[in-house]
Amino acid sequence: MTFPSIALHFAFAAGLFATASACAAAGAAENYMGNCAVCHLPGIAGAPKVGDKAQWTRRVRAGISIVYRNALQGVPNTAMTAKGGHDNLSDADVKAIVDYMVDAAAIDENVLRAAAVYDKLGITDRDFIALDADYDGYLTRKELAGDAVLLRNLQRFDRNRDGRLTETEYREAEATLERERASVDVPDENLVAAVRAALKTIPGIDLRNTKVEAQRGVLAMIGIVDSAEVANRAYAAVKRIDGIKKIDNRLVSAHQMAFD
Repeated sequence: MTFPSIALHFAFAAGLFATASACAAAGAAENYMGNCAVCHLPGIAGAPKVGDKAQWTRRVRAGISIVYRNALQGVPNTAMTAKGGHDNLSDADVKAIVDYMVDAAAIDENVLRAAAVYDKLGITDRDFIALDADYDGYLTRKELAGDAVLLRNLQRFDRNRDGRLTETEYREAEATLERERASVDVPDENLVAAVRAALKTIPGIDLRNTKVEAQRGVLAMIGIVDSAEVANRAYAAVKRIDGIKKIDNRLVSAHQMAFD
């Protein structure tokens, strides 16, 4: 009785693996075309176009786990809802579609390696990632230059006294500053005036078509802005205003309204 050689076993296994990989890729492509191409192929509603290297590089740079999270859970103030609104897709299906679109972008290997390093840090806070310009896992004075209040309090929250903030230190700072902001009592009309003054400095916001309301310190900002980035900048511009108990940011991008 003879037995196949070990080499033959490996060749057979490799063939099965290649077939399975090809099937998985075909499934991802089919799911992409059936569920995601309507936005991602033409790039409507602010969706990154398939094959757009620059757009996908920017998104992948913070780590593939963040891209997966955005696809699975959605992105605030954008048309990207959880799973793009396709609840029929499993988490594995969605991740496979993300992989398919990332592969199509042909991102440079050095970027992918750097993104993998950042991914291992396990940083998930959207605001922290947005501030961490060099993706080293810390916020320096330079990176905090646009937030005068947090910069002024850097030493207060820098627990290990290294002159920068980790994600944990940043989260503590945000939570503390938010509590302190909410502890101040300010008449609603004064809050509305302060918020409108802050929003006036943000390009992409038309105050004539932006509603600002406050009820017992709970702030609501309602309107259409140029992009999700503008909505995020608006939030950052008002979140340090004393007297605000809670912020309801209902600014939506024009892309999102076009999608709807």
